[in-house]
Amino acid sequence: METVEIRKRKIEDSSALAHCIATVWNTTYKGIVDDEFLENLRNSEVENAERLKNNIETQPHYYVLTIDKKIIGWIYFTLETEGYENTAEIHSLYVLPEYQKKGYGKRLYYYAIEKIVGQGIQKLIIGCLDGNPSNEFYKHLGGKYIGNRLFREKYLENVYLFEF
Repeated sequence: METVEIRKRKIEDSSALAHCIATVWNTTYKGIVDDEFLENLRNSEVENAERLKNNIETQPHYYVLTIDKKIIGWIYFTLETEGYENTAEIHSLYVLPEYQKKGYGKRLYYYAIEKIVGQGIQKLIIGCLDGNPSNEFYKHLGGKYIGNRLFREKYLENVYLFEF
């Protein structure tokens, strides 16, 4: 039987996580963001792993989902977000392609909600790039579209609000 666990990200997860990020972005955002950006993620896994190691202290709400100790998904959120009062933000919620549509994304989402509400926060926003099929996932979870913003000053991101 598989052992599924959600736990706080560790420094030793950095290389595997950088690889997962490159993999998910290259499958999810092909045709949505520039090929050059995606290729750079693939070519910069070592540098990205170092960056992940270096920012572990500044990102305390970064969790990985593992199956038999293999990272297959992750979520990163903050308990505040610029421009919104008493509102948390999920900055990334991803699951490797071969594990998608099996409930792991929902598990990560509800895990984060438990942590957020436990801090007395009643609202959450999530941005999702326009064209990403996950827009439907966030609507299905009860997100209300409240507008859009630019991601990396170039890509349109839909913003969803959740209230608890």
